Amino acid sequence: MNEPPCPPGRKPHHERVRDIEAMLPEGQTGGVVIDNTPEHREWYLAEIAKYPRLQVTGKGEIGPGVYVIKVLKLPNPN
Repeated sequence: MNEPPCPPGRKPHHERVRDIEAMLPEGQTGGVVIDNTPEHREWYLAEIAKYPRLQVTGKGEIGPGVYVIKVLKLPNPN
């Protein structure tokens, strides 16, 4: 699946997910707010699934054209 385009000067989507995984404290839930398009929803859900410590706990439209994906950072299994 191809990463959705980003406007010039904005952080690429894959870097945003990587940053969430790095910065979200263990045991905490955060939200990923994205454009409400099928392309964005599908790409972000697939990208988040690549990170075993991030678990989707909820998702849905929160306003016109805006979608949120809630993720929980699980404890390190080691």
